[in-house]
Amino acid sequence: MRKLLPLFIIFLALFPMFSVFGDNIRGDVVKHIILTDASSKETFTMSIEDVFAVSFERNSEFIRGVEIEILIPTSLRDYSGSFAFNIFKKISPEITSGIGTYYGKKYNTFILPDAAKFYIQIPYKESIAGEASPYTKVIEEILQYNDSPLMVTVLPIMKGFPSSIYGSNFTIKISSILKESGNLILNVSIPEDLDSRQLSLNVDGGSVLVKDGKAVIALSAGNHNISADIPGGIAVNRTVTIQAGKSTEIELDIEKLESHAIIDVPVNTVVYMDGARVEPGSDGRLALEPGQHIVLFKIGDYKISKKFDISPGKDCKISLFLDIFIEEN
Repeated sequence: MRKLLPLFIIFLALFPMFSVFGDNIRGDVVKHIILTDASSKETFTMSIEDVFAVSFERNSEFIRGVEIEILIPTSLRDYSGSFAFNIFKKISPEITSGIGTYYGKKYNTFILPDAAKFYIQIPYKESIAGEASPYTKVIEEILQYNDSPLMVTVLPIMKGFPSSIYGSNFTIKISSILKESGNLILNVSIPEDLDSRQLSLNVDGGSVLVKDGKAVIALSAGNHNISADIPGGIAVNRTVTIQAGKSTEIELDIEKLESHAIIDVPVNTVVYMDGARVEPGSDGRLALEPGQHIVLFKIGDYKISKKFDISPGKDCKISLFLDIFIEEN
Protein backbone atom coordinates (compact mmCIF):
# COMPACT_ATOMS: atom_id res chain seq x y z
CA MET A 1 0.00 0.00 0.00
CA ARG A 2 2.86 2.32 0.83
CA LYS A 3 4.39 1.69 -2.62
CA LEU A 4 1.18 2.74 -4.31
CA LEU A 5 0.86 5.96 -2.29
CA PRO A 6 3.53 7.97 -4.19
CA LEU A 7 1.98 6.94 -7.52
CA PHE A 8 -1.45 7.99 -6.26
CA ILE A 9 -0.07 11.38 -5.17
CA ILE A 10 1.53 11.89 -8.60
CA PHE A 11 -1.78 11.01 -10.26
CA LEU A 12 -3.64 13.54 -8.09
CA ALA A 13 -1.03 16.18 -8.89
CA LEU A 14 -1.43 15.68 -12.63
CA PHE A 15 -5.19 15.20 -12.80
CA PRO A 16 -6.24 18.69 -11.54
CA MET A 17 -4.36 20.42 -14.35
CA PHE A 18 -7.56 20.85 -16.36
CA SER A 19 -9.44 22.34 -13.43
CA VAL A 20 -6.57 24.70 -12.59
CA PHE A 21 -5.68 25.84 -16.12
CA GLY A 22 -9.04 25.26 -17.82
CA ASP A 23 -9.43 24.50 -21.52
CA ASN A 24 -6.54 23.92 -23.83
CA ILE A 25 -6.22 26.37 -26.75
CA ARG A 26 -3.62 25.81 -29.44
CA GLY A 27 -3.12 27.81 -32.60
CA ASP A 28 -1.25 30.51 -34.43
CA VAL A 29 -1.73 33.85 -32.66
CA VAL A 30 -2.32 36.26 -35.55
CA LYS A 31 -3.10 39.31 -33.42
CA HIS A 32 -3.03 40.47 -29.79
CA ILE A 33 -4.97 43.72 -29.37
CA ILE A 34 -4.76 45.83 -26.21
CA LEU A 35 -7.79 48.11 -26.00
CA THR A 36 -7.27 51.61 -24.59
CA ASP A 37 -9.45 54.69 -24.22
CA ALA A 38 -7.76 56.14 -27.30
CA SER A 39 -7.64 53.00 -29.42
CA SER A 40 -9.57 52.87 -32.69
CA LYS A 41 -10.63 49.95 -34.88
CA GLU A 42 -8.17 47.14 -35.59
CA THR A 43 -8.69 45.07 -38.74
CA PHE A 44 -6.92 41.81 -39.59
CA THR A 45 -7.56 38.37 -41.09
CA MET A 46 -7.49 34.90 -39.61
CA SER A 47 -7.96 31.35 -40.90
CA ILE A 48 -9.67 28.34 -39.38
CA GLU A 49 -7.77 27.16 -36.28
CA ASP A 50 -5.92 30.51 -35.96
CA VAL A 51 -6.43 32.50 -32.74
CA PHE A 52 -6.44 36.15 -31.74
CA ALA A 53 -6.38 37.77 -28.31
CA VAL A 54 -7.89 40.89 -26.76
CA SER A 55 -6.70 42.60 -23.58
CA PHE A 56 -7.95 45.67 -21.72
CA GLU A 57 -5.78 48.53 -20.50
CA ARG A 58 -5.80 48.35 -16.69
CA ASN A 59 -6.43 52.06 -16.11
CA SER A 60 -9.06 52.54 -18.79
CA GLU A 61 -11.81 54.93 -17.71
CA PHE A 62 -14.13 54.82 -20.70
CA ILE A 63 -14.16 51.30 -22.14
CA ARG A 64 -17.40 49.49 -21.37
CA GLY A 65 -17.10 46.71 -23.89
CA VAL A 66 -15.62 45.38 -27.09
CA GLU A 67 -17.29 44.69 -30.42
CA ILE A 68 -16.01 41.97 -32.71
CA GLU A 69 -17.17 42.22 -36.32
CA ILE A 70 -16.64 39.03 -38.32
CA LEU A 71 -16.83 39.01 -42.12
CA ILE A 72 -17.39 35.47 -43.39
CA PRO A 73 -15.60 34.46 -46.62
CA THR A 74 -17.80 33.36 -49.52
CA SER A 75 -16.15 29.94 -49.52
CA LEU A 76 -17.61 29.21 -46.06
CA ARG A 77 -21.15 30.48 -46.61
CA ASP A 78 -22.27 26.94 -47.57
CA TYR A 79 -20.97 25.60 -44.25
CA SER A 80 -23.02 27.69 -41.83
CA GLY A 81 -23.58 25.85 -38.59
CA SER A 82 -20.45 23.77 -39.17
CA PHE A 83 -17.91 26.03 -37.45
CA ALA A 84 -17.81 27.65 -34.03
CA PHE A 85 -16.14 30.78 -32.72
CA ASN A 86 -14.93 29.92 -29.22
CA ILE A 87 -14.12 32.70 -26.75
CA PHE A 88 -11.96 32.00 -23.69
CA LYS A 89 -11.02 34.25 -20.78
CA LYS A 90 -8.25 34.30 -18.13
CA ILE A 91 -5.65 33.19 -20.65
CA SER A 92 -2.26 31.93 -19.51
CA PRO A 93 0.68 31.92 -20.02
CA GLU A 94 1.67 35.30 -21.45
CA ILE A 95 0.61 35.63 -25.08
CA THR A 96 3.29 35.72 -27.76
CA SER A 97 3.08 35.75 -31.55
CA GLY A 98 3.23 32.48 -33.47
CA ILE A 99 1.97 28.99 -32.70
CA GLY A 100 1.53 28.23 -29.03
CA THR A 101 -0.50 26.39 -26.42
CA TYR A 102 -2.58 28.32 -23.90
CA TYR A 103 -5.08 27.64 -21.16
CA GLY A 104 -8.27 29.52 -20.39
CA LYS A 105 -11.84 29.26 -19.22
CA LYS A 106 -14.61 28.94 -21.82
CA TYR A 107 -16.52 32.23 -21.93
CA ASN A 108 -18.88 31.74 -24.87
CA THR A 109 -19.35 29.95 -28.19
CA PHE A 110 -21.00 31.17 -31.40
CA ILE A 111 -21.98 28.93 -34.29
CA LEU A 112 -21.15 30.36 -37.69
CA PRO A 113 -24.41 31.86 -39.05
CA ASP A 114 -25.67 31.92 -42.62
CA ALA A 115 -24.68 35.54 -43.18
CA ALA A 116 -22.04 37.71 -44.77
CA LYS A 117 -21.03 39.06 -41.37
CA PHE A 118 -22.05 39.05 -37.74
CA TYR A 119 -21.19 40.91 -34.54
CA ILE A 120 -20.30 39.93 -31.00
CA GLN A 121 -20.56 42.54 -28.24
CA ILE A 122 -18.80 41.78 -24.94
CA PRO A 123 -19.54 43.91 -21.84
CA TYR A 124 -16.67 45.17 -19.70
CA LYS A 125 -17.23 46.37 -16.10
CA GLU A 126 -20.87 47.24 -16.89
CA SER A 127 -23.69 45.92 -19.01
CA ILE A 128 -24.15 47.01 -22.60
CA ALA A 129 -27.50 48.55 -23.47
CA GLY A 130 -28.17 46.80 -26.73
CA GLU A 131 -30.60 44.44 -28.36
CA ALA A 132 -29.53 41.12 -29.77
CA SER A 133 -30.43 40.41 -33.37
CA PRO A 134 -29.94 37.33 -35.58
CA TYR A 135 -26.54 38.68 -36.56
CA THR A 136 -25.58 40.56 -33.38
CA LYS A 137 -24.98 38.72 -30.13
CA VAL A 138 -24.81 40.77 -26.92
CA ILE A 139 -23.24 38.67 -24.17
CA GLU A 140 -24.75 39.12 -20.72
CA GLU A 141 -21.80 38.02 -18.57
CA ILE A 142 -19.81 41.13 -17.63
CA LEU A 143 -16.04 40.88 -17.76
CA GLN A 144 -13.62 42.45 -15.28
CA TYR A 145 -9.99 43.35 -15.83
CA ASN A 146 -8.80 40.08 -14.25
CA ASP A 147 -10.77 38.13 -16.90
CA SER A 148 -8.46 39.35 -19.66
CA PRO A 149 -6.79 38.48 -21.91
CA LEU A 150 -9.53 36.96 -24.03
CA MET A 151 -8.68 34.50 -26.78
CA VAL A 152 -10.86 33.69 -29.80
CA THR A 153 -10.48 30.78 -32.20
CA VAL A 154 -12.64 29.28 -34.95
CA LEU A 155 -12.85 25.49 -35.15
CA PRO A 156 -14.90 22.97 -37.14
CA ILE A 157 -17.54 21.11 -35.15
CA MET A 158 -17.72 18.21 -37.63
CA LYS A 159 -15.47 16.39 -40.07
CA GLY A 160 -15.39 15.85 -43.81
CA PHE A 161 -14.63 19.33 -45.14
CA PRO A 162 -12.53 19.81 -48.27
CA SER A 163 -8.97 20.86 -47.38
CA SER A 164 -9.30 23.98 -49.55
CA ILE A 165 -11.58 25.74 -47.08
CA TYR A 166 -8.83 25.80 -44.47
CA GLY A 167 -7.19 28.51 -46.55
CA SER A 168 -10.28 30.74 -46.29
CA ASN A 169 -9.75 33.96 -44.35
CA PHE A 170 -12.17 35.70 -42.02
CA THR A 171 -11.85 39.48 -41.79
CA ILE A 172 -12.02 40.58 -38.16
CA LYS A 173 -12.65 44.12 -36.94
CA ILE A 174 -12.15 44.90 -33.25
CA SER A 175 -13.32 48.16 -31.69
CA SER A 176 -13.90 49.50 -28.19
CA ILE A 177 -17.41 50.28 -27.01
CA LEU A 178 -16.97 53.52 -25.07
CA LYS A 179 -19.06 55.13 -22.38
CA GLU A 180 -21.41 57.92 -23.43
CA SER A 181 -19.69 60.25 -20.97
CA GLY A 182 -16.32 61.92 -20.66
CA ASN A 183 -14.15 63.57 -18.03
CA LEU A 184 -13.72 67.28 -17.44
CA ILE A 185 -10.32 68.07 -15.92
CA LEU A 186 -10.13 71.57 -14.45
CA ASN A 187 -6.76 73.06 -13.56
CA VAL A 188 -7.63 76.01 -11.33
CA SER A 189 -5.13 78.84 -10.83
CA ILE A 190 -5.80 81.39 -8.07
CA PRO A 191 -3.67 84.48 -7.21
CA GLU A 192 -1.60 83.82 -4.10
CA ASP A 193 -3.07 86.70 -2.09
CA LEU A 194 -6.63 85.39 -2.48
CA ASP A 195 -8.04 82.83 -0.05
CA SER A 196 -8.47 79.62 -2.10
CA ARG A 197 -10.72 78.20 0.65
CA GLN A 198 -13.38 80.71 -0.35
CA LEU A 199 -13.47 79.55 -3.97
CA SER A 200 -16.92 78.59 -5.21
CA LEU A 201 -16.70 76.32 -8.28
CA ASN A 202 -19.82 74.97 -9.97
CA VAL A 203 -20.51 72.84 -13.03
CA ASP A 204 -24.10 72.98 -14.27
CA GLY A 205 -25.06 74.50 -10.92
CA GLY A 206 -23.56 71.72 -8.82
CA SER A 207 -20.69 72.38 -6.44
CA VAL A 208 -17.31 70.87 -7.34
CA LEU A 209 -14.46 70.14 -4.94
CA VAL A 210 -11.01 71.42 -5.91
CA LYS A 211 -8.00 69.65 -4.43
CA ASP A 212 -4.45 70.88 -5.00
CA GLY A 213 -5.69 73.11 -7.81
CA LYS A 214 -7.41 70.32 -9.76
CA ALA A 215 -10.91 68.92 -10.16
CA VAL A 216 -11.98 65.90 -12.22
CA ILE A 217 -15.68 65.50 -13.03
CA ALA A 218 -17.41 62.79 -15.08
CA LEU A 219 -20.00 64.41 -17.34
CA SER A 220 -22.38 63.35 -20.07
CA ALA A 221 -21.41 64.21 -23.64
CA GLY A 222 -22.53 67.69 -24.68
CA ASN A 223 -22.27 71.27 -23.44
CA HIS A 224 -21.79 72.16 -19.78
CA ASN A 225 -21.54 75.44 -17.89
CA ILE A 226 -18.66 76.25 -15.55
CA SER A 227 -18.76 79.10 -13.04
CA ALA A 228 -16.12 80.14 -10.52
CA ASP A 229 -16.20 82.94 -7.98
CA ILE A 230 -13.94 84.03 -5.13
CA PRO A 231 -13.89 87.21 -3.02
CA GLY A 232 -11.45 89.63 -4.59
CA GLY A 233 -11.38 87.76 -7.89
CA ILE A 234 -13.08 88.21 -11.25
CA ALA A 235 -15.99 85.78 -11.64
CA VAL A 236 -15.54 83.25 -14.46
CA ASN A 237 -18.33 81.79 -16.61
CA ARG A 238 -17.50 79.38 -19.41
CA THR A 239 -19.13 76.74 -21.57
CA VAL A 240 -17.27 73.53 -22.38
CA THR A 241 -18.15 70.69 -24.75
CA ILE A 242 -17.52 67.15 -23.49
CA GLN A 243 -16.96 64.34 -25.98
CA ALA A 244 -17.96 60.77 -25.15
CA GLY A 245 -15.05 58.57 -24.17
CA LYS A 246 -12.57 61.44 -23.90
CA SER A 247 -11.03 63.70 -21.27
CA THR A 248 -11.25 67.44 -21.82
CA GLU A 249 -8.70 69.54 -19.92
CA ILE A 250 -9.39 73.20 -19.16
CA GLU A 251 -7.11 75.83 -17.63
CA LEU A 252 -9.24 77.99 -15.35
CA ASP A 253 -7.20 81.07 -14.47
CA ILE A 254 -8.92 83.34 -11.97
CA GLU A 255 -7.73 86.93 -12.14
CA LYS A 256 -7.65 89.27 -9.22
CA LEU A 257 -10.11 92.17 -9.17
CA GLU A 258 -8.23 95.40 -9.74
CA SER A 259 -9.19 98.72 -8.23
CA HIS A 260 -8.11 102.03 -9.74
CA ALA A 261 -7.87 105.65 -8.70
CA ILE A 262 -8.40 108.04 -11.58
CA ILE A 263 -6.29 111.10 -10.86
CA ASP A 264 -7.46 114.46 -12.25
CA VAL A 265 -5.07 117.26 -11.25
CA PRO A 266 -3.56 120.39 -12.81
CA VAL A 267 -0.35 120.17 -14.81
CA ASN A 268 2.88 120.06 -12.72
CA THR A 269 1.09 118.49 -9.75
CA VAL A 270 3.18 115.92 -7.93
CA VAL A 271 1.14 112.96 -6.69
CA TYR A 272 1.96 110.83 -3.64
CA MET A 273 0.02 107.70 -2.70
CA ASP A 274 0.54 106.31 0.81
CA GLY A 275 3.77 108.33 1.11
CA ALA A 276 5.31 107.22 -2.18
CA ARG A 277 5.49 109.34 -5.30
CA VAL A 278 3.51 107.83 -8.17
CA GLU A 279 3.05 108.50 -11.86
CA PRO A 280 -0.53 107.87 -13.06
CA GLY A 281 -0.93 106.59 -16.61
CA SER A 282 -1.79 108.80 -19.54
CA ASP A 283 -5.46 108.24 -18.73
CA GLY A 284 -4.85 109.16 -15.08
CA ARG A 285 -5.49 105.59 -13.87
CA LEU A 286 -3.49 104.23 -10.97
CA ALA A 287 -3.91 100.58 -9.83
CA LEU A 288 -4.51 100.23 -6.08
CA GLU A 289 -5.08 97.48 -3.56
CA PRO A 290 -8.60 97.57 -2.08
CA GLY A 291 -8.78 99.29 1.28
CA GLN A 292 -7.79 102.64 2.83
CA HIS A 293 -5.21 104.94 1.26
CA ILE A 294 -3.86 108.48 1.65
CA VAL A 295 -3.38 110.67 -1.41
CA LEU A 296 -1.24 113.83 -1.29
CA PHE A 297 -0.99 116.49 -3.98
CA LYS A 298 1.91 118.94 -4.12
CA ILE A 299 2.08 122.05 -6.31
CA GLY A 300 5.15 124.08 -5.53
CA ASP A 301 5.08 124.63 -1.76
CA TYR A 302 1.36 123.93 -1.56
CA LYS A 303 0.33 120.48 -0.22
CA ILE A 304 -3.02 118.89 0.40
CA SER A 305 -3.86 115.32 1.44
CA LYS A 306 -6.90 113.19 2.09
CA LYS A 307 -7.85 109.65 3.19
CA PHE A 308 -10.15 107.54 1.08
CA ASP A 309 -11.40 103.94 0.77
CA ILE A 310 -11.61 101.92 -2.40
CA SER A 311 -13.59 98.67 -2.84
CA PRO A 312 -12.40 95.56 -4.74
CA GLY A 313 -12.98 95.94 -8.46
CA LYS A 314 -14.12 99.54 -8.11
CA ASP A 315 -12.70 102.76 -9.47
CA CYS A 316 -12.75 106.15 -7.78
CA LYS A 317 -11.97 109.56 -9.21
CA ILE A 318 -9.78 111.93 -7.25
CA SER A 319 -9.74 115.52 -8.46
CA LEU A 320 -7.92 118.64 -7.34
CA PHE A 321 -9.46 121.98 -8.28
CA LEU A 322 -7.64 125.28 -7.90
CA ASP A 323 -9.67 128.32 -8.76
CA ILE A 324 -10.04 132.04 -7.97
CA PHE A 325 -13.45 133.32 -7.03
CA ILE A 326 -14.14 137.07 -7.56
CA GLU A 327 -17.26 138.50 -6.07
CA GLU A 328 -18.46 142.00 -7.05
CA ASN A 329 -20.20 144.13 -4.38
